[in-house]
Amino acid sequence: MKAFLLILAAGLLGLSMPARATDETVPPEASAKAAVLIPGVVTRSQFTRDIESLEPVDTVSTLTSDVTRVVYFTEIHDMAGQTVMHRWEYNGKIILEVPIKVGTSRWRAYSTKTLDPAWTGEWKVSVVDAAGGTLSVNTFSYLKQPETPTSVATNPLP
Repeated sequence: MKAFLLILAAGLLGLSMPARATDETVPPEASAKAAVLIPGVVTRSQFTRDIESLEPVDTVSTLTSDVTRVVYFTEIHDMAGQTVMHRWEYNGKIILEVPIKVGTSRWRAYSTKTLDPAWTGEWKVSVVDAAGGTLSVNTFSYLKQPETPTSVATNPLP
């Protein structure tokens, strides 16, 4: 209140006041704060043909092109509230990215990919955190379905 009256009196008398020097910096807005990433871990990751009761039914490392769907399963610990990404790659090119919001300290999740039988070769899925760090990597080979021999009708001998 004294400072206000002093400024008011100086203004009425036509006096100027010296500018106040300050070393204070304006704090950044709360909304501009970076998110804090809590390090977590992928405890299981694998390819499978299907999921039942949030568990993989098998483990797949090779598929033939007669199978056109594959599932990637992960179990993530200590990352509740964060988002990870299943990054699907084929021939070194990112084909699909599936964001997964981690709900609790132990979280099981999966993503699926429909495969074109012509897309033979090596496939890779990485689990990537919000900072771009790789938490897990798995690969599988997608092979051309072997040709089935056709029966040749033969004439019986007389």
